[in-house]
Amino acid sequence: MIRIVVSVSLMFVTSSGWSVERIVSINQCADELLLHIVPPDRIISVTHFVKDPRISWDADLARDIPGNSGRAEEVMSHRPDLVFAGDFSARSTVNLLRGLGVRVIELAHPSSIDDVLDLIAQVGQETGFVKEAETIRTKLSSSRQASSPQTTITAAVYQPNGYTVGKGSLINEVLELAGIRNVAAFRGLASYDRYPMELLILDKPDLLILDPQVHASPSLSHEMLSHPALGEVFAGARRVEVPPQAWACGTHHVFAALKIIRAAAQSVRAGDG
Repeated sequence: MIRIVVSVSLMFVTSSGWSVERIVSINQCADELLLHIVPPDRIISVTHFVKDPRISWDADLARDIPGNSGRAEEVMSHRPDLVFAGDFSARSTVNLLRGLGVRVIELAHPSSIDDVLDLIAQVGQETGFVKEAETIRTKLSSSRQASSPQTTITAAVYQPNGYTVGKGSLINEVLELAGIRNVAAFRGLASYDRYPMELLILDKPDLLILDPQVHASPSLSHEMLSHPALGEVFAGARRVEVPPQAWACGTHHVFAALKIIRAAAQSVRAGDG
């Protein structure tokens, strides 16, 4: 008697006609999107960064997924159908993978809320999980549409080495959605620009938005964020901390930053009343 065994492999076909069964990410921002859109059994490897709870809110979701350091040989060992990279992924790795016939999708860093929503849709389309991506988009869109009172409240984002974010940035749009005027954008500063402390104190915005890592980091770049002058000028409710995990990547987590800043604006408004 001859026994015939038929092995069936479940494949997901994307809107572009690609069959996607094994997905690898070499970019933390792509990791974050994939972990919330694609079932974990389809994600074969993510970066080591997203597995680190000190810098990632998705470490629990990534715990059982093998990590990688973004090297081509690591990626190829997983025999991927699809690889996700980002703007800052090593060009040598991306080019080598493509030269080996691997399909690589490079996700652009978003500069607006619309860009974030488009990224979510793109990941859904490229992986075949369109419905899951659309569910997330719908939920986030409702958060964006929640109205914030028109206000004259001003704010500045102050980062290590005295950098800030100005016009043309995702963070600037988050401030606008929270009903806040970004003093850096008002001064014409670019999306990522130096903001001298003296100028910041002169502008004296109602809110100073800082990175909470300032309390733990021993670096000189963070040290200026603990300057006594800032502590004196921006005391109490005038300071709010937004974790870098909320908006460093510009994924769906940016809506957590919006929630934090809206609450801070309400606190300032209540204090003024």
